[in-house]
Amino acid sequence: MALRFSSAMQNFIAENGSWKDAMDNGSIEIYTGTQPATPDLAPTGTLLVTLTSSAGAKTNEVRPVGVVTLAGGTTTGDDVTALTIKTVDVLGGTVAWNSSLTQTATDCALAINRNPKNKWVVATSSGAVITLTGLPGVGALLNSAALACTGAGSMSPTITSTTFGSSTGGGVVGVDAINGLRIDYNAAAGVVTKDVTQTWSGTAVGAGTQTAGWFRFKGAVVDAGALDNATPPVFLRFDGAIATSGSQMNMSSTSITNGALQTLSTFSFTVPAA
Repeated sequence: MALRFSSAMQNFIAENGSWKDAMDNGSIEIYTGTQPATPDLAPTGTLLVTLTSSAGAKTNEVRPVGVVTLAGGTTTGDDVTALTIKTVDVLGGTVAWNSSLTQTATDCALAINRNPKNKWVVATSSGAVITLTGLPGVGALLNSAALACTGAGSMSPTITSTTFGSSTGGGVVGVDAINGLRIDYNAAAGVVTKDVTQTWSGTAVGAGTQTAGWFRFKGAVVDAGALDNATPPVFLRFDGAIATSGSQMNMSSTSITNGALQTLSTFSFTVPAA
């Protein structure tokens, strides 16, 4: 067996962040049996234990959302000149009027996602509405940050709430993850390890004594483990096999007894070299 990465994880690494960003504040679930063909699938087997920071109950991250609606534009020159969060222009420059409010909103979302200086949000559009969703890891960072959008000509963008992450106007308040597993800032030769200040552990919940067969690393954002068939996919996951040696996760014993505290003493991840 080998590590298998979800579609969302692959997309995130390709477009939005680092391996550390993808894994920080996640959790590890250990199951019986054999890992699924892909992490996009729901888990198989019996859940034996969930590893968090010091076996604490994990609060999942909630990604903040801000909403902007384009209005007033009808013709050439009715451009969107800036879209700022905390006075930082995530738009990356003027987006020209393009035939309709719907198409101009689509162009704005694409400009935001293409902007190399935008490290906070991913944008989508529907009609004239532009939705800005915080990237995994942003959490509560941008709550109450000023949200503004300006236009030229008759373009007059409207914002129901002028603060990013507000619970009004379609916005969502961001929440930081608690008791998630953190990756250290120590990459060397493409290898990262667990945060040495944390204990990664969890109390076994499977009935009796059962055999660990595989694990799933899940990102910070809520993930109930269901099939990820969204477009685009959303769950940051990777799976691997478990054995006493020569596997993606090696345990001193693969037997896990209900109620026993399980501790992962060391963790390292090697970025694929090819």
